[in-house]
Amino acid sequence: MQYDYYAFRKEQLGETLNELDRAKVELDKAKQRKDKNARQQAERKIEQAAEKGVKLEPHLSYLWYEAQGSELKNSIRDAWQKHLNASIIPNAFHFTPDISALKHLPSLSFMLRVPFKLKKPYLSKDDRTFHLLDNPIRKDKVFKTPMVASTSWKGALRATFWQLGHQEEDEQIIRLFGDAREDEKGQAGRLYFYPTFFDKIGLEVINPHDRKTGTGKNPILIECVPTNATGEFILLYVPFGSVKSDEVAADLQRVAEGVEKMLTVYGFGAKTSSGFGIADVSNTGELAIRADLPGLEESSTPAQQPEFLNSDGNLKQEFLNPDGTFKTEKQYKTFLQSQGRTHNKKLYQEAKKWWEANTKDSASKSKSLQPMTKVSFTNLSELGDRVKEIAENLPQKKEISYDS
Repeated sequence: MQYDYYAFRKEQLGETLNELDRAKVELDKAKQRKDKNARQQAERKIEQAAEKGVKLEPHLSYLWYEAQGSELKNSIRDAWQKHLNASIIPNAFHFTPDISALKHLPSLSFMLRVPFKLKKPYLSKDDRTFHLLDNPIRKDKVFKTPMVASTSWKGALRATFWQLGHQEEDEQIIRLFGDAREDEKGQAGRLYFYPTFFDKIGLEVINPHDRKTGTGKNPILIECVPTNATGEFILLYVPFGSVKSDEVAADLQRVAEGVEKMLTVYGFGAKTSSGFGIADVSNTGELAIRADLPGLEESSTPAQQPEFLNSDGNLKQEFLNPDGTFKTEKQYKTFLQSQGRTHNKKLYQEAKKWWEANTKDSASKSKSLQPMTKVSFTNLSELGDRVKEIAENLPQKKEISYDS
C-alpha cells in the first residue's frame, strides 16, 4: 500500500521534477557563459520548483535526485527545512486520559501527570521508509506529530531503574513492569504508559570528527524535538491480584524516584549518554490515587462543589421525587415557587445531566463520588514530598484481592 502511494505521488511530481531538470540545465549553461543574470533566473526557477515539489511530497522528491546523484536534492532539502513544523493532534481524539478517569479504576490505583519542558533536544528513530533524512524523529503515523511512544517511556523508565541498581529479577520491578510472557508463568506489570506529543520539531547537526586530524568529516542532519518544547508524561498504576497497601506505597515511592531520575539525570530517547532527552517540570503536575486520605490538603471532593450536590457528593433531594425519580422541570419549578425561590434553568439541566450519568436506572438514587485523593506539585522535589505524605497516610497492612 505504501509503495502504491509513492508510485501515485511520483506521477503527480512528474511535471515539477521536469521543471527542476530544465532549470538545472539552464543554470549549468549560465555558469558556463558566466552570465550572472541568467544564473540568478535559473536559481529562482529551481527554488520555485523545489517549493512545489516539497508541497507535493518532499521525501520522494529528495530521494529521486539522491538516487541520481544530482545536486538538486540539496534544493529540495533547503525548501523542506523552511516548512519544517509539527502538526497538532486535535484534543477531540483524547489519546491521553484525564486524571478524573481514575475514579473508575480499582482501589489504590494511581495516575501521575508531569508536564515538562525539554532542557536538551529529544532524539528518536522513526521507521518510515521514505524520508529525506536518515534519522527522522518518531511521529504519529496519521497526524505526523512528533511523539514519545508509550513503549519508549516504559523502556526509558526501566533503564533508569537498571541504572539505579534494580535488576530485572527484582520482585518489585517484575510487579511494576511485568516479565516475559513466553509461557503461562509470565505476568503483566501494573504500570501503563501513554504517548507524549510535542508541538515543535527541529534539526540537530552531529559532526563526527576524525580521530587523527580532529576535524569534522561529514555533518549529519538529525530531526529532533528542540529545546524548550513542552509535553506531558502520563503514567497509570493499576493493582491486580492480591494487593497490599504497603506494597502500593513502596511502588508509588519507587515510581516517583524513577520518573525524577529519568527526566532530569538519565534522559529518554536516543543518545542519552550524550546528554539528550533531559527535561524539567514546566507547569503544575498532578498525582491522584484511588484512596480516601482526608489528612492531605487536597481531597477527592472538588474544591468548588456543584450547587446541585450536597457536601457528601450526593444529589440534593429537592431534585428528586419521593420514589427516587428525577423531577420534571415543571415539577421543579412548582417546588421552587412554593419555597419562594427563582428557577435556574442552567442549574436544573446540569443536575439532570449529572443524575443521568450517575444512576443505573430512573428508580435508583444518585451515587456518591468514588473516593480519590489528588495532590499537585510544581517541581519533582515537591512530587517526592507529596508521594511520601501519601505513602505514610495509606492504610497500613491493608490487603485487597482482585482475583477473579
